Amino acid sequence: MFTTYDLLDDVLTLRDMVDRFFDEASTTRRRVDFPYVNVYEKDDDIVIRAIAPGVSSSDVNVQLADNTLTIEMNRKEDYADKPYLRKEREFGSYKKSIKLPYYVDPDKVEASMNNGILTIKLTKHESVKPRKITIN
Repeated sequence: MFTTYDLLDDVLTLRDMVDRFFDEASTTRRRVDFPYVNVYEKDDDIVIRAIAPGVSSSDVNVQLADNTLTIEMNRKEDYADKPYLRKEREFGSYKKSIKLPYYVDPDKVEASMNNGILTIKLTKHESVKPRKITIN
């Protein structure tokens, strides 16, 4: 007895399996490398901008130690008591450490929060700034 092989059935079965996998994955929590940051240089400063939507400045902690800047924040769940139909935003505590490319002056660090963006300005330490050497 011969059976016919239908490649289309296998392709459709595989597609259904992939669809189910991604539907289930979208409802589970996943690790997020949050907060997302951009780091750039501007004159004698290193500027770090971190996206922090839904986080108030009182829920952010910034520390500088051993030439590493650490940002900790807590994004509180706004509707914790309501059942979700779909939940894509992540809530909870987050921590990110950024190794700085230069030594910075710990007394010249400024941080501000505006419209969900945390901006940290760190001034390079005098020892790493270029100096003009006079020739005798």
